Amino acid sequence: MIHTDGSVGTDVDGSSPYLRTAPSLPHLIESHALTDAVATWKPWPAGSFTASAIALLDGLVEVPEASWGSSRWRLSDTVAVMGYDTWDREHPRRLARVWSRGEAGHHQVRTLLD
Repeated sequence: MIHTDGSVGTDVDGSSPYLRTAPSLPHLIESHALTDAVATWKPWPAGSFTASAIALLDGLVEVPEASWGSSRWRLSDTVAVMGYDTWDREHPRRLARVWSRGEAGHHQVRTLLD
């Protein structure tokens, strides 16, 4: 759904209140475009990294056109991180998806797990 303020959202199950998922359609498109761009990169298991561990990754630059309050993309040539809030209103939390490519990217991410 597109709200009158231009935000994009859902009602999750057809009877819930409007839940904003992106501030605008262009933000949502850019976020999905980045997801497509890293689809051939190595995905790391979701939930494997803490926010403090991800902060140690060097060279990540925020992608503002694909980021907003509840979803934040950071990217380098070899590592991509998407931090996002869950939609669980009773147990809200921030999760991160991490992808890497090339030996340099894989090594950089592997060192966080060791």
